[in-house]
Amino acid sequence: MAPSGSPAPTCPSAAPSDARFVSCRRPDRHTARVVATLEGLRPLLAAGTDPRAVLLSSVASIRPADQALVDAALADDEEAAVAAAQAAIDRGEGHTIYGSSKQAITRWLRRRAISDDWAAAGIPLNAVAPGTTVTLMTESMLADAESRKGVDAAVPMPLHGHARPEQIAPLLAWLTSPENTHVTGQVVFVDGGADAVLRGADVW
Repeated sequence: MAPSGSPAPTCPSAAPSDARFVSCRRPDRHTARVVATLEGLRPLLAAGTDPRAVLLSSVASIRPADQALVDAALADDEEAAVAAAQAAIDRGEGHTIYGSSKQAITRWLRRRAISDDWAAAGIPLNAVAPGTTVTLMTESMLADAESRKGVDAAVPMPLHGHARPEQIAPLLAWLTSPENTHVTGQVVFVDGGADAVLRGADVW
């Protein structure tokens, strides 16, 4: 969670050794790069055995987003995405960049997962959306009492609190395993209940 007016943080990811994952370094640019990577891998996946793909989203994807940034990312317009991100920072809304990038990649996922290129080719495509996870990126924030309070207010996790990467990795491994035959186009929240708290029951 970045303070208002500052760029969103980088998002390193942890993953089981037998899966492939993409981590973002610039949230305003990572959507296009994740898409390019997945689309580039798709022919190789289709030619293989039991192909599967999963990407990392975030519970931040359900937060209010910068629509200009989301639209630019979905249009594969990196220049416009960078400009929209800078405009958000200039308005004091830099905190929306990370969630906007995650919302864009989630929308792309939902559209592409059911297409001929993915579903008809027998390739499940899903996302995992963690809540607050204890990583090198978040350790300093969580160590400070005031910062931790802000993080927990933004991402309330009533079930067991903050997660660790090794608690998320088994789901990533299952989604990319041969056992996953019918789950596709899904964003699976591993957030200790944050999505249910923030969006409630009426989302259905």
